[in-house]
Amino acid sequence: MISINILSSVPENLVILFEIGIMIIIAAVFAFLIKILKQPLIPAYIISGIFLGPLLLGIIENQELILSLSEIGVAFLIFTAGLEINFKKLKEVGKASTLGGILQIGIMFAIAFFISLLLGFSGKSLIYIGLVVAFSSTMVVVKLLYDRRELGSLHGRIIIGILLIQDFAAIIALTILTTDFSLYSIAIALGKASIFVILSLILSKAINPLLKKSAKSQELLLLTAIAFLFLFSISAIIADLSLIIGAFFAGLALANSDYKTEIQGEVSSIRNFFAVIFFVALGMQLKIISSEFLILLLVLIALVLIIKPLIIMFLIRILGYKKRTAFLTGNALAQTSEFSLIIVTLGFNLGHINQGLFSTLILLTIITMSLTTYLIRYERKFSVWFSFPLSIFNKLGSIESKLEYLKKDGKNTIIFGCHRMGSLLLKDLIEKKEKVIVVDYDPDIIKSLINKKIPCIYGDFVNHEVLDKLELQNSKRIISTIPDVDDNLLLIKKVKSLNKKVPMFVSANRISEALKLYEKGADYVILPQVISGQKSFELIKRLSRNYNLKKLKKEHIKYLNSIHRILY
Repeated sequence: MISINILSSVPENLVILFEIGIMIIIAAVFAFLIKILKQPLIPAYIISGIFLGPLLLGIIENQELILSLSEIGVAFLIFTAGLEINFKKLKEVGKASTLGGILQIGIMFAIAFFISLLLGFSGKSLIYIGLVVAFSSTMVVVKLLYDRRELGSLHGRIIIGILLIQDFAAIIALTILTTDFSLYSIAIALGKASIFVILSLILSKAINPLLKKSAKSQELLLLTAIAFLFLFSISAIIADLSLIIGAFFAGLALANSDYKTEIQGEVSSIRNFFAVIFFVALGMQLKIISSEFLILLLVLIALVLIIKPLIIMFLIRILGYKKRTAFLTGNALAQTSEFSLIIVTLGFNLGHINQGLFSTLILLTIITMSLTTYLIRYERKFSVWFSFPLSIFNKLGSIESKLEYLKKDGKNTIIFGCHRMGSLLLKDLIEKKEKVIVVDYDPDIIKSLINKKIPCIYGDFVNHEVLDKLELQNSKRIISTIPDVDDNLLLIKKVKSLNKKVPMFVSANRISEALKLYEKGADYVILPQVISGQKSFELIKRLSRNYNLKKLKKEHIKYLNSIHRILY
């Protein structure tokens, strides 16, 4: 450790300000570097803590106050997790999410528990190891799915459902961990937590009038939301529960209000600030681990990165989904959770786990969260490896087989992606009575097209089953509205290998990408931003000639409704 004492010249009343300032500056530097490598930010904050803590520089001396501030960070993190829970969405979570999520948690907990027991660990440590391995990161996974526009896909919905089940399980686990593990104390704690659930349900119905008045001022809305957070947190502490329980149910009470989105926007910046302090404080508490913990770390990494996704894949496959959906679901959940960090911190503070296990489980989270980006980025290559073990369930029926409607009636125009631009193309082709097949990743769009007897299939071009059904070699033209340049390059390669003469129309976001697609064989590249710029310019010219704005508005609404009727 390199100990640097730079606080001697700082006035005593400004020491805490100085220490927080140093934490934020170093966290920003590491976050910037990590972002360049396209990694999640949470590991960057923890690494910042390692850098500032006793393992390296040892700059931060007032650790007790920092840890107290980090508790506020935990409260805000859990509060926003509660805000994400929507009762209506929970009703939509199907068997794959509920049953699959519950079974996955139980199986992973049991495997980690017994392997840790074989490695010589005992007591409450086994429970913490099992819980940490069982949960996956909502923050990291949702962000990656959002960036890839896959939140509305079938596997995206299953993943979100499993994460919701995990969040509820984590809250139950946190409730139990604060007890002495006797049946009586567990029953009392769960009973108290149930009161918070009931209170949340009542307030979710009654709170809208108060929020309506608060919403007239952004400052007042923010203050009202934070007041609810602290009201529930203080109540939980008075009831001998963790403040985490109160924070979660405070978020749950506001999650189903009409002002959820506004509250999320107002609270997010404060949450991010305190969350940074929490994660940096975690890193500051890490110490070098011994060889026995190194073996445990390697075993747990294998469990999280290999066994956990395999278990999820098998469960999703058994529940009736195709290999690709099962693979994408399992692959995305191959990491530990921010809830795991909170569970570990709670166990360390309560004396349930020692310093070595605490550091090991934090390192496990840093490593698996960081690797998630690469697992999802190279999912196509990994899917080949997992194809064989998932093939043993090929005889099972598939729920996804219902998400298609095909006609074998000659050459078709195939549209990959039917949202936004794709919907405009589909409308035009239908009006011209052309034969068309739509391939899309949104099950709602596919269901709507099936109801309208428009040929369609759920999936994407990476799936060989989808390509075989499309009969690309007999296609009239291929249109891809997928904006990802790598996806379109792969699509061009696959299509041209089957049918060199078929015209290919693909999309791109940048001119450089368009030129690259032309080089690889695209017949025409659509640049939506350029087209929208041209259309906007034409619209402004029409308006400058005193064109009737009300008439223009009616025309636009009529056009949008016609598209909406096709898709929904």
